[in-house]
Amino acid sequence: VAWGGNEFTPLLVMYREGHGFSPVVVDVFLFAYVVGIVPALLIGGPLSDRYGRRPLMVPAPAVAAAGSLVIALGAHSAPILATGRVLSGIALGLGMAVGGSWLKELSADGSGARRAAMSLTGGFATGAGVAGVLAQWAPWPEVLPYLVHVALAALATVALLGVPETRARMVDGASLLSDLRIPSAGHRRFVSVILPMAPWVFGAASVAYAV
Repeated sequence: VAWGGNEFTPLLVMYREGHGFSPVVVDVFLFAYVVGIVPALLIGGPLSDRYGRRPLMVPAPAVAAAGSLVIALGAHSAPILATGRVLSGIALGLGMAVGGSWLKELSADGSGARRAAMSLTGGFATGAGVAGVLAQWAPWPEVLPYLVHVALAALATVALLGVPETRARMVDGASLLSDLRIPSAGHRRFVSVILPMAPWVFGAASVAYAV
């Protein structure tokens, strides 16, 4: 899912110069996946706490593959490209929130956090590198990078089917809304310090990335 979230980035120049999309539209493509990441991060974690890691994470590679297929089919359409990016974002959000938790719970030696971080980092780097090389020197630059990702996503789905569940399904009768509540979010320091600064942590790096 990290591969799918970043494979699009090195191809932005191709879409700008090859298809005439304006720089503003190209930047919208870059950030469209945030529309998928945010709800997946906010809801995916609590849902996986309630229903288990497997029901949320096993579909994530398929969602990522769907995003790649949509992008591959819509090279000339801004709405289609943006839709594919949103699907990639949903998969990435599930991978970060649910996959990270699942990986940590499966790592009895305490290395789960490192494995989760390096999995994401490795996917981001490798996806961008392979997609850029294929688009530059291989045939079908608008399609082949995404087909490679679809094949990898299919293999990942098969691999996930054999991973044991680590979170039992909850039957306590509490509402999902109660799971989404975070009491510490109302703390004065969170509201006055963390909340105003948090968007800039992502925003500053992303603006530099886009430029």
